[in-house]
Amino acid sequence: MSGTMRAALLTGIDRPLEIREVPIPQIGPDEVLIQTLSSGVCRTDLHIQDGLAYVPRLPHIMGHEPAGIVVERGEAVSEVEVGEVVVPHLFIADRECRYTQAGADAQALHLQGILGVTLPGGFAEYFRAPARNLLKVPAGLDPRIAGLSSCAVITAVHAYRRGTVTPARTAVVIGAGGIGQILVQLLVGAGVATAVVDVREENLALAISNGAGHTALASAADRVQVLRSWADSQAVRSEPGGWSDGVDLVIDLVGSTASMADAAQYVRRRGRIVVVGEEPDFPGISSTTIAQRELEIVGSRNGDRSDQHDALRLLAEGVITPPLDEEYPLEHANEALARLRSGQARGRVLITHEAMRRQ
Repeated sequence: MSGTMRAALLTGIDRPLEIREVPIPQIGPDEVLIQTLSSGVCRTDLHIQDGLAYVPRLPHIMGHEPAGIVVERGEAVSEVEVGEVVVPHLFIADRECRYTQAGADAQALHLQGILGVTLPGGFAEYFRAPARNLLKVPAGLDPRIAGLSSCAVITAVHAYRRGTVTPARTAVVIGAGGIGQILVQLLVGAGVATAVVDVREENLALAISNGAGHTALASAADRVQVLRSWADSQAVRSEPGGWSDGVDLVIDLVGSTASMADAAQYVRRRGRIVVVGEEPDFPGISSTTIAQRELEIVGSRNGDRSDQHDALRLLAEGVITPPLDEEYPLEHANEALARLRSGQARGRVLITHEAMRRQ
């Protein structure tokens, strides 16, 4: 397909996006052209705009939670058909390695880029992706929700699995934004008694509605004592000792020095801390604490292909129900980013395209 399309371009760090006409992407033999229906707005988009963590080549088209309709496919493509609704797995590798062969493209040794992060993404009328990176959206699943499987939902599913290698009875989730709320749904659905810590009362109230058994403000002076007492109340009294010594699992979606220091106080001896939040801080946990209490600290980044397949299934089945906030047309992409940056969003902010509004 030739011609031009509208796109929201990042032309400089700390600058607003510019709506411009740019060429429609040209696809290769193993690639697919997708007409964008919607794209979620993520805090990573703010980090890119601010020049943190990821610095793509400018001008850049952000948007790493897109869903769309296949409108053209390369001559070597047989995996998807024109007219199908698809979402992308974001990590695009240009060669096979032990990680891509295992479906763990987020750890690929030969990573070409990340769609919407370092490669052009969904803040445009069309985007392209290798056919092998596309997953079909289950019938009946709203594309706006399906697009969240590429980041928010896959991240939650993967973090949950990283945290529950050893069965957990109790957990604390630090950070009750979009991913945190999904994690609460997953943990509670699996029978794990879950507490939540956040800086906002509104987020804590939403966590309660999602099944959290206890909450605490991150600024509360007694948060550690209160959460450890809650963990003790959840302990199985018939077990030796009859008390918990903290929770089995902490999932930290903040990743700051302070949140990691708190995580080390919430978790029990030989407990597990899963780190999802990414900050330039150094963890506030001493090696003495890690060694003497035999803590397990693991990282978690996005997810594997199998995680995204399961994310779509869980979304289609209604097991995971991500809250949505405001929707904005592409021309108002800067308002969408400002809405997220304000901290007032009560769910995923979306950019929806004209094709979505015609559905």
